[in-house]
Amino acid sequence: MTTSYIHETTSICPECLQQIKATIYEDKSDDNIYMKKTCPEHGEFKDIIASNSYYYLWRKGYHRFSREVVQDTETHFDEGPFSNRGGKQGLKGCPYDCGICENHKSATCICLIDITNRCNLKCPICFANANVTGYVVEPTIEELRKIMEHFRDPEIQPLPPVALQISGGEPTVRNDLPEILEMSKELGFVHRMVTTNGLRFTNIDYLQEIIDAGMNAMYWQFDSATDPNVYIKTRGADLLEKKMKIVENCRELGFKDVVLVPTIARGINEHQVGPILKFAAENQDVVSCVVYQPVSLCGRITQQEVLKMRYNATDLFADINNYMLDLWGSNFGEKYYPIPTLTNFVKMITWVDKQPAFEMSSHEDCGFATIGIVEKAKDPKNNKIHIIDEYFNINQIVERADRIWNFLNEQDLVNEKPRLEKMAQTGIGKMIGRMLDKAGHFMLRKAVKYGFFVSVLPNIRLDDPKNLIETMLKFSNVILQPGWDSAANFLRQNSLLVSCMHFQDAYNMNTERVSRCLVHYGIYDREKDKVFRVPFCTFNTIHRPVFEKKNAELQQELAPVTISTEFTG
Repeated sequence: MTTSYIHETTSICPECLQQIKATIYEDKSDDNIYMKKTCPEHGEFKDIIASNSYYYLWRKGYHRFSREVVQDTETHFDEGPFSNRGGKQGLKGCPYDCGICENHKSATCICLIDITNRCNLKCPICFANANVTGYVVEPTIEELRKIMEHFRDPEIQPLPPVALQISGGEPTVRNDLPEILEMSKELGFVHRMVTTNGLRFTNIDYLQEIIDAGMNAMYWQFDSATDPNVYIKTRGADLLEKKMKIVENCRELGFKDVVLVPTIARGINEHQVGPILKFAAENQDVVSCVVYQPVSLCGRITQQEVLKMRYNATDLFADINNYMLDLWGSNFGEKYYPIPTLTNFVKMITWVDKQPAFEMSSHEDCGFATIGIVEKAKDPKNNKIHIIDEYFNINQIVERADRIWNFLNEQDLVNEKPRLEKMAQTGIGKMIGRMLDKAGHFMLRKAVKYGFFVSVLPNIRLDDPKNLIETMLKFSNVILQPGWDSAANFLRQNSLLVSCMHFQDAYNMNTERVSRCLVHYGIYDREKDKVFRVPFCTFNTIHRPVFEKKNAELQQELAPVTISTEFTG
């Protein structure tokens, strides 16, 4: 028998988008993991979920749960036609009835807002361009404030997000982008990303203005490091020279938080996976992260085209490994950790110092991340990447954090609770009890903090001195002084985050992944005068046309905007 059943889930038909059952299975004859599903009307569909069965099954061990089921729901369900997934009469269940419902299992980590669908490029692979859709959708400043306030509401359970991603279209076509950034800072978003093609940042004065307004990460479209023809295919214009100019502008301004975001499409630019990583290593004084995004297969294509065009996370790390091995003689091996790996680690180190917490408990199939340590040479072109596992026993550190965090939760020690105060009979006694409660909880957090630090010291590998002392000091700061700044500083000097976000489409949609999505679009529904949070993959696969067409009808009344813009490609 060449196939091995793994589990069942719920998906959708790529033709009619109706909810159907799907089976995940391993095919031992080609080492692939497949999803197979059958629509009563449109027949059978098959897609490759992973091209490395060992890695796929290994990452299942990094399944992590959220703090608790999300409570601040926007759509409420009763028992319905789809059993525990379904809802009230007129509702269909996951993945149709978004915003967030009781079935959602992970809190928002990143609030993503499309502030326009206008753009200064005509990208053949874009799904959000007004020039393709034929209408403009551009929230007003007042509507953007309502969206941000909704996400930052302190009543959100289990926790409001502290990261914001301003996207589009191309957000820099809005002249009030500085005002939007300043508003987001005022409302408490700590990490403020601008998703951009960056073309306006060839103007160094404009780049400085956006940095001053609050952008502290540039989430930058970067499909090729050496081949200009790639940009012609993916973005409709040769942008390579302008991309290099933007890097130099960031360097001149001392901006060190550039995130390269390559969309990788099979047959178009998979040959650039390695050169992009090398470019990041060469420019690590400016580039802190590479976030590869295998392209989502939008539109109707044949079954043969799906299997031919699909490029997934395991294809990506195979290409990274092959390139690194050829260039540097070593690679990451299988050390591509699923995003939820550090779920409990992050919860614990933010808890010990009462820092803004954030969720990482996405589904293990959503992507991976690892850290490369850049060994710098006199000539940056000779910089080399080593894997963080050469310095730390990551599995041991993660397992230690998991055990400590689980113990704290099992013993009900995470939240400050009035224990001694409740035992006191008098007002003064209660006051003293309250003080002792707070002191006790403070000492508990400090004990966990320093106890964990001491416990991980044996997991630091001392047999290789490459950047060791500096890396240890920066890692120590992450634990002893947790926060966005210490995490960012870990990546700003000799470190480089290498990651992948593998977004879903109609062919590989898995509602288990949807229910644990961490990246939520903030949508203001003009008809209902209400804000919704919609998981990333379902919004782009199912909901975008519905929300945008409805909002576009009122655009000219609220804030007239023309489709035409100055194309800078």
